[in-house]
Amino acid sequence: MFSSAIVRNLVSVVFGVSIACAVQRAEAVLTAFDDFNYDAVGSDLTGNSGGGSFGFAGPWDGQTSYNIGSGSLASPVDPLHSTGNRVTAVAFTENRDIDRTFDAPLGADNTTVYMSVLMRPEGILHQGANTGWFGLVLRGTTFVSIGMNYSRSKYGLRYADVYHDSSLTPTVGQPVFMVLRIDFTEGVDPARLYVNPNPGAPEPSEASANIIDLGIENITKLSLSGPGAASFDAIRIGTTYADVAPPAADFDGDMDVDGNDLAAWQSNFGNGTTHAAGDADRDSDVDGRDFLIWQRSAGYPHAPSNAASHAVPEPASALNCFLGLLTSVVVARVVSMSAARELGL
Repeated sequence: MFSSAIVRNLVSVVFGVSIACAVQRAEAVLTAFDDFNYDAVGSDLTGNSGGGSFGFAGPWDGQTSYNIGSGSLASPVDPLHSTGNRVTAVAFTENRDIDRTFDAPLGADNTTVYMSVLMRPEGILHQGANTGWFGLVLRGTTFVSIGMNYSRSKYGLRYADVYHDSSLTPTVGQPVFMVLRIDFTEGVDPARLYVNPNPGAPEPSEASANIIDLGIENITKLSLSGPGAASFDAIRIGTTYADVAPPAADFDGDMDVDGNDLAAWQSNFGNGTTHAAGDADRDSDVDGRDFLIWQRSAGYPHAPSNAASHAVPEPASALNCFLGLLTSVVVARVVSMSAARELGL
């Protein structure tokens, strides 16, 4: 019914469609990282280091009201790979901080720093001293804070006494993924905050909040701060957006999203159950939703951007690519089954 040559040709078509949908880029690199992969759930964060973290001169140091919580926070957008545990804190009666010092200061002129974090409000919103604010703070000659800042009801960005809110209201029990970008110059240092951008996708063209007139000489440490009840996880610091917003569709673990990852999804479509087999959303199956996550991340890590404009794939292109791939998978399976019947297998 079907010759081996036809089967080979159809396999070539499938592979060709895969390559046509993928682009390779250089590997992303982090300069600092802490996934809170620490044991002894319920114990103080103070004094902890290691656990796969790097880029710091020493352990966490400060308030003992920050404890190691069980399990990682889930990303509210495309899945963000995270291992180990998280840090959690109940509402407190005064401002508090726990710090970790970088092994080298950030902020040299003509450099860019990106930082990402998962955080989640806990308990009762605004409970605790000073309106129950909470956030992740970069500290040095001054400070920059992201989170639900003092006296605010939205997630946003704070520099000294300057605030800029996003449109997203914190909800207890609902995680948020935030990416902060600071461009250090010889003059003012603009900062942009992206709230719930898709990991693995190009850097958004518009910020959720921004402050353009920061004046920062250097940043020496980061802090988990504020008296509000909150959890924190997956702190990443790098020099590009791709560094701190990695994709869920890197199925082969080589720090890019390309035709090899698509081939993994394709070969396991309908049967796979693991991330390595193409399960991007980690729901224990390999289906069309996983392909769409791959499509949004294809080409990761993407070229650095000035956050002015991006060539984002059109929805129609994504749909056409998906339909082409799905059709090729189905046809290849029909051919394979027919060929097996011919051979009496």
